[in-house]
Amino acid sequence: MECRFIDSSEVRQILREGNINYKKSEIGNKPDCKRKYAVEGITRDQQRVRIIFAPCRDFITIITIININKK
Repeated sequence: MECRFIDSSEVRQILREGNINYKKSEIGNKPDCKRKYAVEGITRDQQRVRIIFAPCRDFITIITIININKK
């Protein structure tokens, strides 16, 4: 998050309001804690990002945040 200048409020907003990219998600027939979702959205400074996260019971693990516009 720090290297992309994204704060936790932006991450929460994208997780709430972003769009799930099912092609980049790993859902399948996996148990709940093994599923990974790719949610895409725009940050305050107009970075288009994809957040890979894994929900598990009472918490969410952020695996990585990818700037989609940069290779």
